[in-house]
Amino acid sequence: MFKLNRAKPKILTKQKFEKEEGYWGGNKQIIQNQSDSLKIEYTNIFGQQIDTTFTNAKGLNEIKICINKFKEYEKKSLIKQSIEENKKWILIRSWGHQTFESDKLILKHKNDFLIYKYYKNGKKIKRGKIKITETVIDRISLYERKIHLMKNADDSCNFGVNYNLNNGIEKINFQDDSCSGFLNEQLLEDLKIVE
Repeated sequence: MFKLNRAKPKILTKQKFEKEEGYWGGNKQIIQNQSDSLKIEYTNIFGQQIDTTFTNAKGLNEIKICINKFKEYEKKSLIKQSIEENKKWILIRSWGHQTFESDKLILKHKNDFLIYKYYKNGKKIKRGKIKITETVIDRISLYERKIHLMKNADDSCNFGVNYNLNNGIEKINFQDDSCSGFLNEQLLEDLKIVE
């Protein structure tokens, strides 16, 4: 269940309201639309500001908003930024409120390659290099976007899995509340670091 006050809905178009009377307290009710459209701004479950416009608003009796819709903002690719600035791209997965480091993947640009070091439970497992191609960059960029989607609507599942992504310019912390046990193995397989 997602509480409406977390969505912080605001009506941006000019409207008139009346307060409904009754046992459950007053709900705001639009009684007259000043225009034929109704624009609402709200915060989705990912903490993003979204605005939605309803046309033919004078005929609306009820409005529903989709609070779990992820808005695909134009995001700067952290891996591209790392390559441009010649900085390391480091992804760390940890457990138990970031107490135990489980995995660490370090990517460093050198010539036309990403030199990688992969650690598991503090021990170096593998090192090598990956030829930089558009496909490789797209796969890493897609992973960066997916990691933003781990937030769950009601924060009800907590596997205690955290991800820290540092590209030498920005440091971002994520917690997996997705209830799906989101893992970074798919990225490691896509890059042929693990099988």
